[in-house]
Amino acid sequence: MQRSRLPLFTALALAWIALAVWQWHDYGVEYRHAREALIRQADSIMQALTGGIRSHRRLGYYFADQLQGVLEELVASEDVLAAAVVSEDGRLVCSAGDSQGQVRAVHDELEVTWQDGTLRYVKQFELAPRSEEHPGPPPGRGLGRGLGPRWRHQADAHADAAPFAEGGNFTALLVLDSGAVADRGRRAAWTRLAIVAAGALVLLSLALVWRATFRLAEARGRQRLLETETRYLRELSQAAAGLAHETRNPLGLIRGWTQRLASPDSAVDEPQRRTQAIVEECDRLTARINQFLAFARPAEPRLEDVQPAALAEELAALLEPDFQSRGIRLDYTSPAPGTGVRADGELLRQALFNLVQNAVQASPEASTVEIHLVPGQNGRYRLEVADAGSGVPDRLAGELFTPYFTTRKGGTGLGLAIVRRIAVAHGWEAGYTARPGGGSVFWLDGLQPGNP
Repeated sequence: MQRSRLPLFTALALAWIALAVWQWHDYGVEYRHAREALIRQADSIMQALTGGIRSHRRLGYYFADQLQGVLEELVASEDVLAAAVVSEDGRLVCSAGDSQGQVRAVHDELEVTWQDGTLRYVKQFELAPRSEEHPGPPPGRGLGRGLGPRWRHQADAHADAAPFAEGGNFTALLVLDSGAVADRGRRAAWTRLAIVAAGALVLLSLALVWRATFRLAEARGRQRLLETETRYLRELSQAAAGLAHETRNPLGLIRGWTQRLASPDSAVDEPQRRTQAIVEECDRLTARINQFLAFARPAEPRLEDVQPAALAEELAALLEPDFQSRGIRLDYTSPAPGTGVRADGELLRQALFNLVQNAVQASPEASTVEIHLVPGQNGRYRLEVADAGSGVPDRLAGELFTPYFTTRKGGTGLGLAIVRRIAVAHGWEAGYTARPGGGSVFWLDGLQPGNP
């Protein structure tokens, strides 16, 4: 029983592990997508920031003031905690938010760093010296009359003193709040844990249902076994009573003939006739005792591949005198040539012999006894023995397999009981059905197919 449970529990455990691994993988994918979305957001902000510095730095100190305002507006948003621009020598050019605590040796940092519930996004960019770029707007364009040269002189002076005038390498830093990513990760984790827990409950329920079903099947199996044993003991008791009854008459005859042989008044020609009668009664008594022993002996099948066709040929040869004397023919059919079954060869031969012998005795002259191996249920076979006799009345059909019950004159009443004992030992069923058009069909159902 423990071995039968182990494969199921192993399969359920493997199924739960597979579910857990699947959910862990999905959680990792979802959490990674959330991080990538925040990184793309930081990259978009960084591209806009560095692009704005490259395109507007010619405004000089005016742009430095504007850049400071842009950084402060960024920090005022929900996700950005700090923003800063650092020169190559480590000087803080402009910053907003908690940048003093965030700016460290940013030149040596990785581009993306996750720490303390934040995303630090660092990007280095290079600016060419201002002298290599266009100096500014064309003379006089957009200026009041008489102010153009003076404005350009002041703008150039401011631009030359601006922090980005000399160009060089700069590093921009963005610090974004990754709390939303963490919250999404926690929600995904709880969702996946709930799925795994639900899967465990489902699998546990399946295991409990299977266990209850298995125990119910065991209980039913034990019940059937007890019913079988009870029926066997009842039939054995009936068989013993029948044997005692059947033995009393032959013993009485044997005793009577023996007394007459021992009498001094017996005729000279009587000893041989009386001795022959005693021998016949002894043989009859021995046959009945042997049948009783065959019924009472526990049957322990030794399964092997058996060919019912070969058994049919053997029985045809064994019962040939009976067949010839009454002009009866034996016919065997099967689904395919060479179809075999798994059974104890000797026990199946005995059962088939009893059924064929009964069919021969019940058949009219010049008829056919048919043996059919036909497909049954669940991929198994059904072995049928049919005759064209008068059949069995419905009121007696339920008693056919009872020990010492017979509808035939001179029958012992143990043949069919032995057939059912053999069927029960193999896990088969034995039964009777009326043949359409007249006759009887005795069958063995549930025969396991033989090895191909």
